[in-house]
Amino acid sequence: MRQNIIFVALSALTAAVAAQSSNSNLTVPVDSVNPTLRNQWCVAQYNTCKILCGMSVSKNDCDPTTLEWSCTCSSGVSPAVEEYEQTVPFLMCEFAFDTCIANHPNDSQGQDKCETDIRDKCATKPPAAIKVSSSSAAATTSAAKPTQTKDTAVETSAAPASSTSESFAAPTNAAAFLGNGVAAAAAGVFAAALL
Repeated sequence: MRQNIIFVALSALTAAVAAQSSNSNLTVPVDSVNPTLRNQWCVAQYNTCKILCGMSVSKNDCDPTTLEWSCTCSSGVSPAVEEYEQTVPFLMCEFAFDTCIANHPNDSQGQDKCETDIRDKCATKPPAAIKVSSSSAAATTSAAKPTQTKDTAVETSAAPASSTSESFAAPTNAAAFLGNGVAAAAAGVFAAALL
């Protein structure tokens, strides 16, 4: 019995550690981003959401003041925008990378660390319309280019959304926070089993 408890505790701890290492938690203080740049990011987010939803969107908001965004297609699907370029999460990641590089001038090891710790976690998929069927989701091959903008207004809403973000911490990071609790519980069970 004791071996089963230890096995379960260690399994939970391993799962928690794996969840934490697979979810990036790159954050950039919103105030550190120029307001004009935040507006451009929201326009890119808005345009990318439309592309991902095949121009059929039910919710598409981005607040340049907070960089909170939402994207829900008319089909009810909320695309994993953090996987795509030209989205707020992608642009925050790129900004964090650029800031890291700037903070490590003439430091190749520091810049290499910026590459592995930040850049490698940035999205790599170009925006493309997603097609959802009953069996799977597949992306088409049409790609989008960033839109040139100048003082473009972006729709905003105070209503709750299907996908939201206040920073680069993608909605999937909930598993990492859950993992902390699981890790603590697993450690407690493991300690109790040793008594």
